[in-house]
Amino acid sequence: MTTQVLRICVLVALLAGWMAAAVDQPIAYTHKKHIAIGMQCLDCHSMADIGPAATIPSVAKCMLCHAKIATDKPEIKKMATEYAAKGREIPWVRVYGFEPHAFVKFNHAPHIRAKVDCATCHGDMTQVDTAQKLVNHNMGTCLACHRQKGASQDCATCHY
Repeated sequence: MTTQVLRICVLVALLAGWMAAAVDQPIAYTHKKHIAIGMQCLDCHSMADIGPAATIPSVAKCMLCHAKIATDKPEIKKMATEYAAKGREIPWVRVYGFEPHAFVKFNHAPHIRAKVDCATCHGDMTQVDTAQKLVNHNMGTCLACHRQKGASQDCATCHY
């Protein structure tokens, strides 16, 4: 193995480890637990099927359930007292997104209409306690999927 190939392998391994690292969120929200009780992605990320952004749910949306459910849990108490009671939004740390220099105009809605499963782009959230980046998006992975699904590969479809 050449030194350059070895360096690339090490870099890829380091990036993979960095990508899988859990993000420190203000509330220890667990996708795993919510999905286990039958919730679907669109229950919380409600705009994904009609607009470009999946949206991170507001504290008011969380409190629709948690005003009555699991109110004795420390993280629910924290959400209720530190955010809902004070009229503050939870400052969630976004896990997925494209760098501005990529000039990507991603839109969730056509992907949902095309029946692309959320796990295709976001990984298996049934196994995740804390939000973390499980899938690395790049032009190659997007184009491979577009080819497989027969979607447009015109640059203007995804880039501005």
